[in-house]
Amino acid sequence: MNNNDAFVKHYAQLVGWTIKQIAIDEMDYGEELYGLVLTKGKDKKIAWMLRDPEGNGAGFLDIVDV
Repeated sequence: MNNNDAFVKHYAQLVGWTIKQIAIDEMDYGEELYGLVLTKGKDKKIAWMLRDPEGNGAGFLDIVDV
């Protein structure tokens, strides 16, 4: 499995979920971390937008209309 396959498998966890709201968590050093609150039936999860897989600060999610 190459690195791209790992990302596709990781992001595939979001397929079929519905974005319901935005989550905000204030980190220890004052920077805010943003996430997407997702639901599927009664199940809920948060997809945090991180700089890298280790969680080194907030990142950016590019949103494009198609």
